[in-house]
Parts: sequence; C-alpha cells; structure tokens
Amino acid sequence: RTLLYVSVVVVFSYFTAFMETLTISSYPYYDFEDRTLAYTVGSAFYGIYFLVSFPAFFVFDDDIDNDKSDAATKTVTLWDTFVSSCGH
Repeated sequence: RTLLYVSVVVVFSYFTAFMETLTISSYPYYDFEDRTLAYTVGSAFYGIYFLVSFPAFFVFDDDIDNDKSDAATKTVTLWDTFVSSCGH
C-alpha cells in the first residue's frame, strides 16, 4: 500500500509538472531555448514541488469525512500546525 501511494505521488507529480510545462509553451510570449530539456529535466525539477505538496494536501484534509462534532472537538496545537506545514 505504501509503495502504491509513493508511486502514484511520483507519477502524478511528474505528469502535472510536464503538462503545465507543455501548456505554457503555447503561450505566445513564452519561449524555451531547448524544449526537450525543458520538458524532461525541467519538468522533473518542477515536479519536486508536487512531491511535497500532494501529500501535504492529503494530510490537511485528514478530517474532511469526519462528523462535524468530532472535528470541532479536536485540539490543534502549535506543534501540529508546524508539522503539517512541513508536509508531514
């Protein structure tokens, strides 16, 4: 299960970064010197952002399906906020 989760995050991170790079290339005032390098290596480096943000949003929505009374009684400490903002 963990391997599947990590695999999906990695694949979707690269896919999202690649598609954003591909769609911005059609903007008339935006140009790449080397499109192949931008699509492959640039998307990989841009995908690092999503490697952190996709799991972070998954954790932020941890209580989304809980009953409102359960979510209202949950105590959130400063440490919880710090750990959540670091992506864990």
